[in-house]
Amino acid sequence: MSGCRVRLSFGPARDVVLVHGTARMLTREELPKEVGDAFAAKDGWDPREDHPSYVFFQVTPQVLQAWGTVAELAGRTLMRDGKWLV
Repeated sequence: MSGCRVRLSFGPARDVVLVHGTARMLTREELPKEVGDAFAAKDGWDPREDHPSYVFFQVTPQVLQAWGTVAELAGRTLMRDGKWLV
C-alpha cells in the first residue's frame, strides 16, 4: 500500500479533529525505532512484540480541521495542502 487516501476523525461530535491525508503501510521492520518506543512508553503495550499480523501506518496530513461548536465552523481549517494556516 502506498499513498492511499485516508480520512481520520478523533473525538466526539462536539469536539472534532478531522484529518485528510495519505497513508502508507509499514512493516514492523520499517517502523522507526523511536516511533515504536514512544508508542510503547505512552500506551504501556508494544505491538512490535505481539502477534506478527500487526501492521503500522504512516499518515501524512494534507488537511486538518477542528471544531467544537457551530461558532467555530468558520475557522475550522487549520492545515491545507500540508501547510499550517495558524
